[in-house]
Amino acid sequence: MGGFLSSFRYALRQLSKAPGFAAAVVLMLGAGIGATTAIFSLVEGVLLRPLPFQNPGRLVALGDHVGENTGIGVTARELATYEKAATAFSAAGGYTRMTYELASGGTPEVIHAARMEARAFETLGVAPMLGRVFTPEEDSAHAPLAVIGYAMWLNRFHRDPNVIGNSMVLDRKTFTIVGVMPREFEFPLETGRLGQAQLWVPMSLTAEDLSESHAAEWRFNMVARLKDRVSVEQASQDADRVAHEIMRDFPAKLSAIRIRGAAAPLREEVVDSARPLLRTLFLTVLIVLAIACVNVAILMLVRAIRRRREYAVRLALGARAGAMIREALAEGLLLSVAGGLLGFASAAVALKTALVLLPESMPRIDAIHMDQGVAGFALLLAVATGALCSVVPAFAAMRTNLLESLRESGRTSTGRAMHGCDRRWWWRKLRLP
Repeated sequence: MGGFLSSFRYALRQLSKAPGFAAAVVLMLGAGIGATTAIFSLVEGVLLRPLPFQNPGRLVALGDHVGENTGIGVTARELATYEKAATAFSAAGGYTRMTYELASGGTPEVIHAARMEARAFETLGVAPMLGRVFTPEEDSAHAPLAVIGYAMWLNRFHRDPNVIGNSMVLDRKTFTIVGVMPREFEFPLETGRLGQAQLWVPMSLTAEDLSESHAAEWRFNMVARLKDRVSVEQASQDADRVAHEIMRDFPAKLSAIRIRGAAAPLREEVVDSARPLLRTLFLTVLIVLAIACVNVAILMLVRAIRRRREYAVRLALGARAGAMIREALAEGLLLSVAGGLLGFASAAVALKTALVLLPESMPRIDAIHMDQGVAGFALLLAVATGALCSVVPAFAAMRTNLLESLRESGRTSTGRAMHGCDRRWWWRKLRLP
């Protein structure tokens, strides 16, 4: 430990003698690490961060592929069939997106919402922050209940802890608030900020929803949770079996329609469209980081070559090569950590700007922020780049012939001494009378 501390103290003294070099390296590393960290925060927030549900890796979107349409949806009639006949799922529930006219003082407001089966809340496994969700019995009884989101509770009800039991008017019908969902809860998952549901009401299928005239409307969706040891492929096979049963009960006017049951990971339904763009951005900034590392390595190599005489003398006096490599590593780590801190700060500023400029269609845009995972990535990146950019040039500079370096330094010193003697001799000659 003492050896490392002395190496860092020596590195600090050496860097204080070359402030221009240190500033150039820190700025180059800060630019590369900052750009990479900012894009990584996008990748982590959209693609890597788990969905805000219980054990989200087991959640799938369940439903039909109709003809050439690759979207997954179901009709109102199919909801109960899938829930009862499918055997690959421990829970499943349906939902559909809605908009309601919310009576708000004198000016009505259109808000996004969802009609949702009580089983869907059970499937997602997220408990409300306040109150409760509606039950299957209340769903079947068409109870006028509502569960509101955190944003509505914050903005409209000003975090009122006694909001449970309050009423709100949706499409001129009074609903009673029974629960408030936590801040991170978002469902149905939308691609961007637009259209995010602010409240949820019971599905309460009507006779019109189940009528034959609406039998060809695939406007409902289902979310399901896989049973233990059941794969997505097995679930798709089970869903396809149920779809064939459903086709046998189609009314005559739908006899020509062919459906195929399918199950797909819930995450892929949302982020799949953004994956190519984020991969391209990440590869681009990795190239930028590589260019910055090459430039830094060149600067440090030039600096190490200029110090070959110092290395040669120290080796001749008995210094260990390992100790000098450790000093070079300490110097690189100091520069890279400083560059990493600068890069993390610039990434935070750049990310705030990017969130304003990003298209509203970007999925999970509200999940993008700087967190401990992003900070850890920036630190790891800084340490790795510092080690790579400092140790390799030091090795290259020290792989030199010791005697040749000393002879070269001796010739240089002798030449300078002779040049000084010549100058003094001519000066004395000019002063003679």
